Amino acid sequence: MRQAYISLATRAKHILLALAVFSLTACAQRNACPKVPEDAVRELCQYMVNVYPEATLQDIYKTCYQDFFGPGHLVTDSASALNYIQSEVEEIKASEQEQIHQAKDEPTGFRHRFVRIDLHRIVRGEMSEEELLDRFITAANTAKPVHDDWAGEWAQIETIALQVHPQWQNEEIQTALREAAQLNRAVRHSDAFRETYHPHYRIVPNE
Repeated sequence: MRQAYISLATRAKHILLALAVFSLTACAQRNACPKVPEDAVRELCQYMVNVYPEATLQDIYKTCYQDFFGPGHLVTDSASALNYIQSEVEEIKASEQEQIHQAKDEPTGFRHRFVRIDLHRIVRGEMSEEELLDRFITAANTAKPVHDDWAGEWAQIETIALQVHPQWQNEEIQTALREAAQLNRAVRHSDAFRETYHPHYRIVPNE
């Protein structure tokens, strides 16, 4: 009788274990990261190599993160956002450095959901600070993440990026970016990118 009881208990354990595995598998399948379009990611990476040869893997992360999430993480309130734009415009005016290789309207990532608008357009009188602010706030208020697994998406992007440009391999940077991805955290442009290309832009919807 005791042996039969143990046998039933063991079978119950096995059934519960199987149910748990099934539940976890089903959950993983529901939340699985969609496969990124490899050709589009390769095109982005090759563009970065050609246009920004000093860029690092960190700059690939940044543009793809911007494309995935939008600029919501940058906005605290409209007044602060405008002050930041104005301060950067004044910085550009005061600087004697030429902007290098920076496209006027440059799409983000490989989905191109947003566009980086160069603040030099304001300096040249092509756009007002208020107009850019309005489009920037619109992007911040309406943008939603593409899906709920940025870390899974970044893992795919990283693999493709290092195939396109193996020189981007750097264990310290790769580890830091993976940790950032797990926390859905944004990063700055790499030091090399900022020192070489002096980026000044805001992200707006790609309309």
